[in-house]
Amino acid sequence: MEEKLSKEKIVQAAFDLLREKPELDKLSMRKVAQKLNIQAPAIYWHVENKQALLQSMAEEIENHFISPAPQENWKETIYAYMENYYELYLQYPCAIEIEIQTIPAYPSRLRNLDAMLNILHEAGFSIELSYMTVTSLQHLLFGMLMDSSEEKKLYNKVMDGDNYLTRQILLMKQYVHDQQLSNIGESIQYRRKEKQKDFFMKTLGIFLNGLTPDNK
Repeated sequence: MEEKLSKEKIVQAAFDLLREKPELDKLSMRKVAQKLNIQAPAIYWHVENKQALLQSMAEEIENHFISPAPQENWKETIYAYMENYYELYLQYPCAIEIEIQTIPAYPSRLRNLDAMLNILHEAGFSIELSYMTVTSLQHLLFGMLMDSSEEKKLYNKVMDGDNYLTRQILLMKQYVHDQQLSNIGESIQYRRKEKQKDFFMKTLGIFLNGLTPDNK
């Protein structure tokens, strides 16, 4: 007997498509229907449009977030929250793009945001500074993951034989060498050795160590 179509199956099919080809802009309701071997109009009984699909996908991601146990202080607790978000977004294709293109109107996201704001507020941060901190942390995480994703795409193009990009890399290296830009040279070497997550967590630590509650 054929399984009944549901919003959950539609969301899963959308993620399956993105795993095959991680290009969110090319995801469509028609392609999701084809993946499910159904007629496109059947989807609209469960998902209103593509934006609604993205909202449901964002909610599915957030529903799998694991809230960390309280740590010794607010910095360590927020640090743990961001580490768990980092791990979460790596589990889903195009997760950051989905987050950016949706509104956090679903319960799990709102509860998690409120929990982080509350941790900071109880530590002595004003609501304004708490909000600025959580937003900045989100931008830091999104920016690093997006940059890494785009960097991988460029790397794959180079490995596939893109002569123009290869020349640009050689020109960059040559200019750094000729102009004796030692700081950039050492930075490039460091970035090659450092794992992406370690780089993010160290940067996160620098950011958090620079914060001071309003009442201190």
